[in-house]
Amino acid sequence: FQRITCIHFVTLNGERQHYYRFSLDEFSYASSKGSDEFFIEVGGNRFTHSGVSLNLYPRHVNNCGFRDDANLILKGELQFSNPHPWPVSLFELGCMGHVGWIPNLECTHGVLSFDHVLHGSITFTNFNEDATNSSQPLANTTVSMDEGRGYTEKDFGRSFPSLWIWIQTNSFRNNPGTSLFVSLARISTPIFGLEFPGFTAAVWHDKELIPFATWSGAKFENLSISSEKVFMAMRSSKNRRYFEYRVELTVSRDAPEVLLYAPVNFTKMEPFVHEALLARVHMRLFNGHGDIIFDDIGVNTGLEVHGDVEWLVNNLCENKSRKGWICL
Repeated sequence: FQRITCIHFVTLNGERQHYYRFSLDEFSYASSKGSDEFFIEVGGNRFTHSGVSLNLYPRHVNNCGFRDDANLILKGELQFSNPHPWPVSLFELGCMGHVGWIPNLECTHGVLSFDHVLHGSITFTNFNEDATNSSQPLANTTVSMDEGRGYTEKDFGRSFPSLWIWIQTNSFRNNPGTSLFVSLARISTPIFGLEFPGFTAAVWHDKELIPFATWSGAKFENLSISSEKVFMAMRSSKNRRYFEYRVELTVSRDAPEVLLYAPVNFTKMEPFVHEALLARVHMRLFNGHGDIIFDDIGVNTGLEVHGDVEWLVNNLCENKSRKGWICL
């Protein structure tokens, strides 16, 4: 049983992860009730809704007794401005909707900001033990993040699902500020071992949140997955709060992937999640009359396809041979 906290950093080309471990004594937080702003601090690194302060360096033997899987020193300050979170209310717990009230879920998801503007810089230093024993100074690279765009989400629980697809980008070439988030998975519950397919997704465009989720009444019209691409088409449900929309997504899978650590049954962290950060998604958004209102390419797209995802295809509502009564 590992009692640790950790910070992941993935390099800009999406090909290398850096995994910094910390003991629980190096972790602290404060809720908004007891302070001016919620924050998390891990080993001198601070994370808030309004920014990040980094002071990361790999340790040969850290306070957990492990060697860090990292060779970068990271220092910098980033400020976030004009964030756009998925609203949370008593009846809709953000992107989880009322499903988020189910107790003891494996994993609960949240979107803290679909898109925000970045200010500040990060300094990268390649680290190795030979260099630290040398009289030559270490080479530093400082990257300005001014006017860049950020996205923030969170997960909490005891383990990731057995299978899922996750897509995210707010790097559309001709539409800065537009953001896409998609997550579909086999959801395991403590209720008599019930498992069912579920999805939550949204497009943030022109200051409007357009949800596509099981709990909002949205449905899949198509889902196909191959080694080259992922294609999906979803239609939202028209109700008193939202207009009807339809979205088509085609995601390429030819981007490099990095192997990330993830929780396993509340006991330890293991590297088993393959994530791409340089995938591309072609998104087309239609209004209720079938008119195209958005057609653009999202670059720097995050993509995870994990497990036997054909199970999701087999549980589309249009598949009459599906076994469960809950479908996509």
